[in-house]
Parts: sequence; C-alpha cells; structure tokens
Amino acid sequence: MQFELPDDLRLLQNRVREFVRTELQPHDAQIEETGNVPESAMAGLRKMGLFGTNTPKQWGGLGLSMLGSCIAIEELAKAHTAFYYLSGVNVHIGSKAIEFFAKPDIRDKWLPELASGRVIGAFALTEPDAGSDAARIQTIARRDGDHYVIDGRKTYITNAPAAGVFTVFATLDPSAGAKGICAFAVDAKTPGLSIGRVVEMAAGRGSEHSELLFQDCRVHRDNLLGQEGEGFAIAMRCLDAGRTHWGAYCVGAASQLLEYALDHVSKREVFGRRLRDHQGVEWQIADMASALHAARLVAYEAAWRYDQGDAAARTAAAALSKYTGADMVSRIADTTLQLFGGSGYSKDLPIERIWRETRVVRILDGTSEIMRQIIARNTFRTHERRNTAV
Repeated sequence: MQFELPDDLRLLQNRVREFVRTELQPHDAQIEETGNVPESAMAGLRKMGLFGTNTPKQWGGLGLSMLGSCIAIEELAKAHTAFYYLSGVNVHIGSKAIEFFAKPDIRDKWLPELASGRVIGAFALTEPDAGSDAARIQTIARRDGDHYVIDGRKTYITNAPAAGVFTVFATLDPSAGAKGICAFAVDAKTPGLSIGRVVEMAAGRGSEHSELLFQDCRVHRDNLLGQEGEGFAIAMRCLDAGRTHWGAYCVGAASQLLEYALDHVSKREVFGRRLRDHQGVEWQIADMASALHAARLVAYEAAWRYDQGDAAARTAAAALSKYTGADMVSRIADTTLQLFGGSGYSKDLPIERIWRETRVVRILDGTSEIMRQIIARNTFRTHERRNTAV
C-alpha cells in the first residue's frame, strides 16, 4: 500500500497551498468584517480551476480524481470558509446532479459555466419541515403538458442569493415518500422562483444562506434530472461527493488550527517555561496530531473509494469521512482556542472564527447522527456477510 502522494498531486498541493497563502488568506479578516469577498480573490479561484476540480475536462473542469479534488479542498480550507462555500460547493452538490443526470443539452449549457465559476450552483433540498428526513419534502411538482409547475419553499440554501442555477428537489406525490421525488435543473431567472429571507448564520460571512420560494414556477420537462421518482437517489449521489469533500475540508481546517497552536505554545511562556515544555500541553498536541492524522487517512480513503465506483462503499466511506472529520475538527478547534486562552476567544485572532466555521460540519449535508446511522448499518451488513454460511 502506497502512502505517498503521486508527484502530480504533490505539485497540485503545493500550488494550491501557495495560492491560498498569498492570495486568499490576506483577505480573511476583511471578509469576516464586511461580508464581501473581493473580486480579485474570486478571479484567482476561477483561474486556479477551483470551481471545477473534479469536473471532467470536456466541460471545462480540471478533471481531477476525487483524491486530487480533496487535496485541493484541504488547502482551500485553510482560508476563510467563504471561499469554500463559493467555489468548493460548486464542485459537488452544486454541479454533480447536472453532470451525472442532466440531458445533454442541459448539461452542456450549465456544466462549463459551473466549472469555470462564471455561474454559482446551489442545491435546493432542505425545507422547514424536512431536514435530515429529506423524503418528507413538501415542495410540489405537478405535470402540465411539456412542463412541470413547482410550488413550495426551501430554506438554508447555501449560495442561493448568488446562484445562477439550482438543483431543485420536489415531489409529485408527498404520500409516496422518497419514491415520489424528482430533481430539476432550474435557471435562477425562471419566473415564479424568488429568493426569500436571507438567514443569518453563526459563521460563514461572505456566503449567504436563504429561503428559496416557488410559486407557479414552470420548468420545461427537459430540465428534469434523471427520471421521475429518482430525485432522492440523485440527492444521495450528490451528497456522497459533498461528504467526501467535507471530510477533506475538516482536515485542512484542523491542519491550520494545529499550525496556529504549535506556533503559540512554542512562543508563549508560563511559569518560566514555554507552554510546549509542560507535559499537559504536550499531551494535548499529541492528541491533536494523532486525531488529524487519522482523519486525513480516512478522508483519503473515502476519496479513493469514490473513484473506484462501488456505490455502497462510496456512500459508507463518505459518511465515515465526514463524521470522523467533523468530530476531529471540532475537538481541535476547541483545544486550540483553549490553548490560546482569552486571545483565542477574542476576534483579534482567527481562532474563534474557525471554531464557529467548523461547528456546522456536524449539521450540513447530513448530520453527524445520520452519518452514524449510515456507518452502523454498513457495519452490521459487513458483520452479517462475514458470518453467513457459504
């Protein structure tokens, strides 16, 4: 088993790392203060291809493997989270449904725009009464000749105010549960679609999350993704990619936090000795480094599993990566803040911002509780296969 990254991915890693250090991180404090992402930074993200890392080259993406995409995301996560929300989300839930399930004309229209960053994509699944239980969505799609008419309301839709195209999930029959759900690619300019209330979140300045309202929104049948009734499966396929990327994001954010912690405990003196020379602090650093290393291995394996094409293994590995990463980065963020003390809790340093930013990973794209359910069920299946008489 080879644990070294191949040369091409190490070159990618170094290139993205330098870009993040020189062209993104200098804007972190300004974004947190103003909520605005400078156009120069957006242009840099586009030039680097970070809106389409995993999108095939034929549609303008970098065509990286999922492992390559995760390497890039890991570095991107070391800057303000707005950069990841705006570019990284385009790579998975912003574009995957269109890449895999759109009719050729719809795919060819939108995928190059998404991969280039000329258009931001958004994933419209969550509703006020349908979060983790996505099969309960109440947004209705009814057939009307060559069109579907959509009515309903979505909430907490990342990038909705900036989006040019939405992957929208609606049901033909609420009583049918998951079997009634359809997915559509919907142009943001479509009459009957509007942006509702922008929801202020604890973190994520520079990107916005809002309600999405549908009232007699007419969508041509060509915009149907896959077949009727396949919407739930399409959503889960997109979330596999999202969860795999979020695992890598957690590794990147935690790596940045550990760097801050190492610098701080190497310089700060307490009771006549550097913090790093106190055994209690040594143990904290050891715990952080160990947890980060383990989560990185899980994240890289999930990316590898994704690339192998085994759907069941892909889903299980993605859930394990997101769950492991979310738990790990939360603990490392909390420990880093504790090591910095009052200065870590203040807004003078980026520690408290990253602490807030990473907390949401245990909620979005499937809560940690849902990830545990997926992991447990896969563990039971594996156990039963091993113990089935041949």
